[in-house]
Amino acid sequence: MPAVDGNNALALIHSDPEMKRILDLAAKVAASDANVLITGESGTGKSLLAQTIHRRSPRAAAPFVTVSCANISEELLESDLFGHEKGAFTGAESRRIGKFEQAHGGTLFLDEVSELSPRLQGKLLRVVQERSFERLSGDQTIRVDMRLLASSGADLEKAAREERFRKDLYYRLNVIAIRIPALRERPDDILLLAEAFLQEAAARHGRRNLGFKADTRELLRYHPWPGNVRELKNVVERAVISAEGSELGPEDLPLSTSDRTEAVLRAATVEMLTLDRLEASYIREVLRVTRGNKTEAARILGINRKTLLEKRKRYGIP
Repeated sequence: MPAVDGNNALALIHSDPEMKRILDLAAKVAASDANVLITGESGTGKSLLAQTIHRRSPRAAAPFVTVSCANISEELLESDLFGHEKGAFTGAESRRIGKFEQAHGGTLFLDEVSELSPRLQGKLLRVVQERSFERLSGDQTIRVDMRLLASSGADLEKAAREERFRKDLYYRLNVIAIRIPALRERPDDILLLAEAFLQEAAARHGRRNLGFKADTRELLRYHPWPGNVRELKNVVERAVISAEGSELGPEDLPLSTSDRTEAVLRAATVEMLTLDRLEASYIREVLRVTRGNKTEAARILGINRKTLLEKRKRYGIP
C-alpha cells in the first residue's frame, strides 16, 4: 500500500521500504530537539523532510525558518543569519532581526550548509553550542531557543575529513543523520509519484482523465532522473500542459533522444532483457524519434528498409 506523509505532501509518496524507514525515523526524531543532518542529491526532498520533522514536533506552532546557504555572498548571508544594528555597514539604516532570532521558539533549517564559508562555519559553531550570538555591530548577547536542522547535497563527512568543513561543526550538526535515496534507487516509487503528479497537474490545469501510455510508463520508470523528484514533477507538468491527447506518450515528455535511449538501455540491464527484446525496444524508440519515418529509421539503425520491415513483423511493431 503506498504511503504518504500525514500532510499529504506528494513528493513523499512512497512504497519503497527505505523511504518508509526514513519517514518513521523522522517521526521519532521530531519529538526530540536533537540536531538533524539531512543528506541526499538535489531534488530528493530534503527541505520537505525538514518541514515534515518540524510539523510533527512540539514546535509545530512556532516558526519554521529556512536559510539558503548557497549562491549568496558571505556578507549578505552573515547579515541574514545574525541580523545587524543600525549603521553596521553602508546602507544599514535600521536594525535588522536575523534568521536566528526569527526562529526563536521554532526551527531553523540551514539548506546546503556545506556552502558556508570557513569563517561563517566558525560563527555558526558557537550558535550551535551555546544558542547565543550578537548582531553585527552589536554588543548585546542574544539567546535563542530553536531546533536546528541542516541539509547537504555534498558528502559532508568527506568534506570534514578533507578539512573543507569544520569537523567540530559537522559532529554538532550530525547528531541524527538521515540520507534520502536518489529516485533511481527506488524505482517502484517513480510511477507512484508520476501518477500523483499527473493527477495534481491535470486538476490544476483543467485537464481531467489523463493517463500514461504503457511505453511512457516504461520510459518514466527507467529514466535515471538526475534531478530526482523535482525533475519528475516538472517533466510531468510540462507534459500535461503541452500534450494534446488524453494518453501521454513518450513523445509528450520533455526528454531528449539520448535520455530516452539511455532509459531503454537501463531497462535492458535492470530487467536482464534478451537481445531480441532489447532490439525490439530500440527499434520502437528509433521509430518514435523519427515519427514513423521508415527510411530515416533504417538509416539510423544501419539496415535497409526491407530488413526493417522484416524486424517489425518479427516483433509485432506497427
